[in-house]
Amino acid sequence: STTSVMSATTSVMSAVSAIAEAINTDESTVSASHARPWHAEAALGLLDLTPAGLVLIFCFVPSISASIFRSWSCQAYTISPPGEELEQVSYMRQDASVECYTEDHESITDLAVGFIVLWPVGSLVLFTSLLAACYKPLRAKSPNALTRATGFLHREYKKTWCWWEAVELARKLVLTGFVLLIPEENAFIRLLVATLICSFYAVVLAVVRPYKRVEDDVLAVATRDRKS
Repeated sequence: STTSVMSATTSVMSAVSAIAEAINTDESTVSASHARPWHAEAALGLLDLTPAGLVLIFCFVPSISASIFRSWSCQAYTISPPGEELEQVSYMRQDASVECYTEDHESITDLAVGFIVLWPVGSLVLFTSLLAACYKPLRAKSPNALTRATGFLHREYKKTWCWWEAVELARKLVLTGFVLLIPEENAFIRLLVATLICSFYAVVLAVVRPYKRVEDDVLAVATRDRKS
């Protein structure tokens, strides 16, 4: 009935509000008499486990993403069938039994598209959303449960640039994954795109200087220049 739906909606909204309030509340300001609802306590308990999970995801995003994008990586071979002209045939680098640009290969790339949305794109959206949620508390110097749980993402950066790790992750994903979508026959264009991205990113780092420590800025620019 309409009354039941309204009641359920009100309960959900109350739970969400309580969780948001718990996340945005500094633990030092909570008194013993101010007990939180169970769902808020559950959310905070989940946040206690968040750092380990986020670190694992963050570490494996580039390597797993590169493996997904290799579904488009093909090796060309020149074959000479008896009595026929030379022809080129391409096979997947990860599975030489699959010929590229066939129905079998298309089924693999179709599946890879779904994994791209789920893993590299999903991870980037996740970390960007978390850092966006942390921006105001960090700027206001009022840390909460979320800023503490995501500390490894923004601890080394200035408050203004606390979201920079999302930019760094996007750079890694482009260089280790998305450039592989450029066909093998255009290897020079692939190399040129990667070089331009590295060079541009190094210039932006030198101008923005997002790190708290000067030596970190210098090291970041130097390593990007070397990679370019």
